[in-house]
Amino acid sequence: MTRIILGSIDLPADLQWSDEFTAWRVGQQARTSLTGALIVQESARQAGRPITLKTSRDGTAYVGVVSLPTLRALQESESEARAAPIDLIMPAHNGGDRSFQVRWRRTDGPAIEVEPTRFAVPALDADLFSITLRLMTV
Repeated sequence: MTRIILGSIDLPADLQWSDEFTAWRVGQQARTSLTGALIVQESARQAGRPITLKTSRDGTAYVGVVSLPTLRALQESESEARAAPIDLIMPAHNGGDRSFQVRWRRTDGPAIEVEPTRFAVPALDADLFSITLRLMTV
């Protein structure tokens, strides 16, 4: 496979998974007790792995941009309240595919951030956009 598929939305395979190698399996809460002691609780996470997919930029060249119709489909998906998770299929490192069950992650900022690669009014279907998608496994 040479694409990323989020639900039914076809995305470029060269979107960068920026937090792919970041540790996430141990959750931690720290608080201070009434006596001033630090209380730290840790536990193993079963889900909630962050998946941040983003356009990368090398000078003036963008890698992993999307068109306006794709952007609108992403915005529509993000704005839906849904009971079931979304299927995410991505290329694996050594060939093949890997799949995840995900939801939009809104705890670290907006679930979708967008910036045009070239600003023009009005935006046309052929215009390209740099994106950041925040997802998490469930």
